[in-house]
Amino acid sequence: MNSDSNKTVPTTLNGFISSFNVDRGSMSAAAVLTILPTMVPSAFASRHLVQGLTSGAVKG
Repeated sequence: MNSDSNKTVPTTLNGFISSFNVDRGSMSAAAVLTILPTMVPSAFASRHLVQGLTSGAVKG
């Protein structure tokens, strides 16, 4: 865990917290950039996801 390439997301976000200060702007930006790769495909596929979930719920 000494090099930056081996750190996980929570460990990296924890790096924005120091003893007396929290860099909230940078932490928020990093959190948004972490969430975007998951949110963008799910936003485009939401119609298909809902359609697949509801097709299995209908009997007959």
